[in-house]
Amino acid sequence: MTDLAVEEKLADILQSGSQAQKFKITLVFGYKISPKYGRAVELARRNPTYKEEGTGEWVHHSATYSTDEVDDLFDLWNLVYEWGDTEVLVNHKNIPYGSSFWLPLMWFYRIK
Repeated sequence: MTDLAVEEKLADILQSGSQAQKFKITLVFGYKISPKYGRAVELARRNPTYKEEGTGEWVHHSATYSTDEVDDLFDLWNLVYEWGDTEVLVNHKNIPYGSSFWLPLMWFYRIK
């Protein structure tokens, strides 16, 4: 886990009731035999909060995106959304309707 990811997660825990949090989405995906896998890992690694856990076919990649990084999130989501084990976390929490409700809210930030 990168220092930035640890700092953000710790700040979320310590300051959860004291201030409004920035809206963030984390995508977590595992290894896939897919031509899109290499590109997905490459996009995730560009993110400063990227982390990798496990090895081989049990590896899991994750990256957290803020509203300022919505285009990068959109690009990664388009590669991994069909994979059955892809998780969408909202502010580092697995909450209901992550991919069907919360994630589409981020797309509004693509309008410029």
